[in-house]
Amino acid sequence: MLKKVIKGVEYEIVTEFEDTGQGNAIAKTIVEEGETAENKYRLRTGIKNPLTQVLFNNDIDAFNSYISSVPDTHFNTYWEDEE
Repeated sequence: MLKKVIKGVEYEIVTEFEDTGQGNAIAKTIVEEGETAENKYRLRTGIKNPLTQVLFNNDIDAFNSYISSVPDTHFNTYWEDEE
């Protein structure tokens, strides 16, 4: 599981691609067994790595590598997409 420190707190990072190819990284609180994790931060990208302009092509390892390398200031407070 990918982890990242954001504003001094360590979070589990859940990454995924949408059907459009855009990437999402959601920072969730780390909780004890039986507790529910809370979504705290989110980073969304287009279909390309913003640093290299190379397509992610749904390559989760490449996306995770990008997420690991960006500063925590790139994450925004979590939001839900409108339906």
